[in-house]
Amino acid sequence: MKRYIRMQMKKWTINIILVFCFAIPLWAQNGEVQFLHKGGVYDDAFPVTLTCNNSNFEIRYTLNGAIPNGNSALYSEPLMLSDSLKSHSDIYKILISPEDDFYLPDSVIKGIVIRAAAFNNQGERVSPVVTQSYFIKSLNCDLHNFSVVSICADSLALFDYDTGIMVPGAFLDPNDPQWTGNYYQEGRSWERLCNVEYYTTGNEGFNQQAGLRTHGGNGRRNNQKGLKIYAREEYGKKRFKYKIFDDLDITKFKRLVLKPFKSAWTEAGLQNYLSYFIARDLNLDCLASRPAVLFLNGEYWGIYFIQEKPDERYLENHYDIDPDSPDIIGNWFGLVEEGDNLNFNELMAYVESTDFSDENEYQHLSELIDINNFIDYQILEIFASNLDWPANNMRCWQTTGRPWRWIFYDCDACFTFASYNFYEMATDESDNGWPSNATSTLLFRSLLKNETFKQQFIDRLTFLVHNNFAYTETKPYLSSAISQLQDEISHQIERFQYPHNMEEWEERCDQVDEFLRDREEMFWLQTRDFFHLYNDSITKLTCYPNPALSGEPLSISVKSDSENITKLEVYDLTGHTVYSRNVSLKEGANQIQINLVNRQGIFIIKVGYETCKVILL
Repeated sequence: MKRYIRMQMKKWTINIILVFCFAIPLWAQNGEVQFLHKGGVYDDAFPVTLTCNNSNFEIRYTLNGAIPNGNSALYSEPLMLSDSLKSHSDIYKILISPEDDFYLPDSVIKGIVIRAAAFNNQGERVSPVVTQSYFIKSLNCDLHNFSVVSICADSLALFDYDTGIMVPGAFLDPNDPQWTGNYYQEGRSWERLCNVEYYTTGNEGFNQQAGLRTHGGNGRRNNQKGLKIYAREEYGKKRFKYKIFDDLDITKFKRLVLKPFKSAWTEAGLQNYLSYFIARDLNLDCLASRPAVLFLNGEYWGIYFIQEKPDERYLENHYDIDPDSPDIIGNWFGLVEEGDNLNFNELMAYVESTDFSDENEYQHLSELIDINNFIDYQILEIFASNLDWPANNMRCWQTTGRPWRWIFYDCDACFTFASYNFYEMATDESDNGWPSNATSTLLFRSLLKNETFKQQFIDRLTFLVHNNFAYTETKPYLSSAISQLQDEISHQIERFQYPHNMEEWEERCDQVDEFLRDREEMFWLQTRDFFHLYNDSITKLTCYPNPALSGEPLSISVKSDSENITKLEVYDLTGHTVYSRNVSLKEGANQIQINLVNRQGIFIIKVGYETCKVILL
């Protein structure tokens, strides 16, 4: 049914396109407004000259994001960029969330937005609207070399009581103000026409009309809202054409998400952005992301993260899949995001009724789902300690000839509690609604009954703990994210009081750092306990040279009766741990090297249940 509706909408869209095909050439013949200086970020102000290719028409313009009409300001001479051209609408004062969630700053940073069009003598618009936004450092608009997204839309589309997508409005239920309001409305009928500009290094990017919607879950009520932009041919261009993400070769996007800094569960604000860099090297579908600042009708709207949208267009970009072909499921109960849920429901019924300790059944399931993808998905969610999972933030997809795969997305609630045992969340058998329940853990619990799967899971987890999840690997990602954001945090604070102050932000970033530092060990200990991976196979342990010089490599010889993973620990004589790591041992003799820098004295080395004493000089 959904595909039938889509086909009808396509026919409707084609009719609109045909209208545009005839109308736009007529506009081009009658009058077209051009800016001699494109928008972007500049050090100093300059005059902006507008021209029209038909001298019989006049140019009218607005400065507050509104579409020009016959009563708008008449252009007569170059507009010198100055504070006087900044919008005086002060839309930041409009209540766009429940009062308890709303923060009103004393003022906001403003750019200069000029929207212009040509008009005939009867005051009728005879050209498309052209929009250019300017962000001038000398006019107190220093954005610290951030990329910029500038969205302009008519104020009624954003703030009208009945139709505005940014306000509580007509759909607010006073008895449930946290979960109701215009901003919670979804679908095409709640998409509004806007103009989107994206500027990055050298003011490269794109500038075009698009559709605008709100985005996210309960964060829609925040005054720093999640947004989505849609490129459609009826708006002028059917793709956003630019290489937005440095690590993707993709240069055309149908839809993009603007994820707000405030969507993170702590004031670090960077958890989801950080998770992408950890996820991208795994066997996962994950969403590319990059930071930018957002301006709405010329007013500063804080730090956002431009991100791919996990939908059929994402699959089209990454897998060259016909967007009409996939089934995309949005939760474990079979919520349809695209296509239908017949195959998914059939899969889950099969899982519920089958004992996968039977190897034949496991092999059959391996044909239905991408086992390696599912293993990486589970491991990363558990490692990251996602507090808003697994009952929420699950998305999987399938199309003809392909097994089910899982998309990793929305890690706003991650990297908080290093000691929390998320195996409990991942195997919960309760009837709770959230954050976990028996339905959301059924597939994982069923697979754990199979010894082959368990070993695959343990082997993959062991590799990731020692490599991708090691603090030496994750710390640089965090440091890079902090470095990218830190100069702009003060503006985010001034605009939304989230974080409350710079000290709060630094403290929350330190907590993420502590998580990454401690989680590696805690995750392994929890894994060892969950799978009962206790080791008593170490039969001999020696260290050499002994005595050894501090700072030089120390060799450890370990003899093991079996292939296994265990912890190597070094203690001083007070019992304090000075070195710790997991080691993978093969059957027989193993050689390990460590380096105890700036350590002197007597130390105890422990592998499994065996110990040896070493003197460092």
